[in-house]
Amino acid sequence: MKKVILILSFLFVLVSFSPSLFEIIHQKDIPPDRVFTLEHNYLFDFNFYVSRIREGLPAQAGQENRWQVTEKYYNQPHSGSLFQVVYLYLGKMGGVFGLDPVTIYHLSRIIFGFLLLWLIGKYVGNFFWPLVAFLLIVTSGSWPILVKAGLPAQAGNLPRFATYMGWWSAIDSLQRITFLPHVLIGQIFLLIFIIEFGHHRLLVSSRARNERGDPVGITVVSRDCFSLDKLGIAMTLFKHALKYGLLGFVSGIIFPPTIIIAYAFFGVMSVLEFISIKHSKLKKWFMENIVPRLVFFVFSLPSLIYMQLMFKVMPWSALPLFDIQHRMPLPYWEYARALGPVLPLGLAGMIIAILKKESKLKPVIAWVFSVVLLFLIFENVPQQSPLRFTEAMIHVPLGILAAYFFYWLWQLTHVIARSPDEIGTTWQSRAPACAGRNTRKQVARFLDFARNDNANLILMLSKIIRASVYFIITAIVLMGLGVMVSMVLWLTDQSVSKRTGTWKVPIGAQLVYPLKDFMDGIYFLRDKIPGESVVLGYVTGGNYIPAYTKHSVYIGHANTPNEDGKEKIAIKFFSGKMTETESREFLKKERISYIFFGPQEREVGGLTDLSSAYPFLRPVYKNNQLIIYSVASSRS
Repeated sequence: MKKVILILSFLFVLVSFSPSLFEIIHQKDIPPDRVFTLEHNYLFDFNFYVSRIREGLPAQAGQENRWQVTEKYYNQPHSGSLFQVVYLYLGKMGGVFGLDPVTIYHLSRIIFGFLLLWLIGKYVGNFFWPLVAFLLIVTSGSWPILVKAGLPAQAGNLPRFATYMGWWSAIDSLQRITFLPHVLIGQIFLLIFIIEFGHHRLLVSSRARNERGDPVGITVVSRDCFSLDKLGIAMTLFKHALKYGLLGFVSGIIFPPTIIIAYAFFGVMSVLEFISIKHSKLKKWFMENIVPRLVFFVFSLPSLIYMQLMFKVMPWSALPLFDIQHRMPLPYWEYARALGPVLPLGLAGMIIAILKKESKLKPVIAWVFSVVLLFLIFENVPQQSPLRFTEAMIHVPLGILAAYFFYWLWQLTHVIARSPDEIGTTWQSRAPACAGRNTRKQVARFLDFARNDNANLILMLSKIIRASVYFIITAIVLMGLGVMVSMVLWLTDQSVSKRTGTWKVPIGAQLVYPLKDFMDGIYFLRDKIPGESVVLGYVTGGNYIPAYTKHSVYIGHANTPNEDGKEKIAIKFFSGKMTETESREFLKKERISYIFFGPQEREVGGLTDLSSAYPFLRPVYKNNQLIIYSVASSRS
């Protein structure tokens, strides 16, 4: 079973990464005036993350070798922070092997995507029909929308599937497997916390004993530890919670939603446990379940406090401000359809599990409720949209519950197929005390029906139900695989469009590989301009420069404070509408030393030579598409 999960995890990661492999294989087909860049998900964010990786590379070949993140999309002096610091340290680790930032980013996608799938496979091993659960979880995706689209050269314009909420790649069944590295790491931590704190796991003593023969110390995990000394139990539980509390702090720095989701899960899980626990075991439950969760909370909470403090400091305050100003609502009905078949099947499994009081599934149920609770809470929190919590992997507990639903149906067929006398005996021994007269009458009628020459009919019925279970599971998995294959086709079409696009520079939905002249200008900044200068370009040039050089920019990403206002000022400058005095004061105030004047800057300003408007600018590099100017001092 473990080997099967391992192989399946590798294959799913390979399929998820296949659009990137397609790009790599076909890079030879790129027009000679373009440069191959293996961008992922959203271009502007990709360069943003790569710039963080570059900051962590060793101090060789002019790299920065930082220990804290600085905002390269901000041009004023500022203190470092831990925002996206995971990319900086990925840069340090990858730099040891001589890897470039883009390779480090994509290797991280593969490694952490595989680890997450492997951990999910390990987790579902605790429940019913683990292989079925794993397949339902990994392939679970949107209800398919059949369309006829695509590039004829790629797929013959054959029908394929579109999806609900296709604009939010975090929930797409294919893309989420090798999604953003920091999100994958956050999800790995979340699953670890749910495994460690979501089940009744106690620590038992070692075989060491004191002079009276009583057990002392605690070393391994189990359920039965009723004779241990209380101090030993308390100390071991504390150490256990402390270890994961520190991991919670790390995960809160890497991906803050992780511990918010964990807190919600702890709260819901504690309520469900409290409802079902006997009064005589309350103290034991509090010490063994609640105290460790409180310790985790205390040691992980500083990460959120740190974030809130940094959000009050420039330029880090731009991030929550952007989320407030560009709040994205969560369309719940579309989201429900985007979850696909695992939503109704998972809810059906949840209802049965609650009715049957399946304590084993209590953490899974708590996981679902905690995500729903966060949706409701963050509808009223302006700093964050509930859309962010679609990354809480709700498809994992729903997939487990869906597998349980099918398992219950399959078990039901075995009950039906038994002889009437065997069913009657089992019912009499196991009938709940609360079973009323009507229930007992219905059971008796069923047994009479079965005895009256209808045994063959009942056996046939059980076989039909069993075959239907297998058929439906197979159909759902195949449908999920069909959606994943369709997404591979959509993404490979996208890479073909990047090769054939004619836009001068990529921006927004205008996907295209960058011009060779454009990138040559950036390479000149990287190789020939020493130090850490501030460079003024428009949006696309400003976005690329920090990803390939160690220079900062005036604008280039949503994390730039007052980005909209700065864009207007940049347009005014590139249009030549500033006087020489105004332009000098502007460049001095913003600490700008170089001007990146490429295709987009020409387009927004309408000029072909900036030095005609600002004579103090001196060209230091020029090609067919781009000029780089240095800003001469006022004395020269």
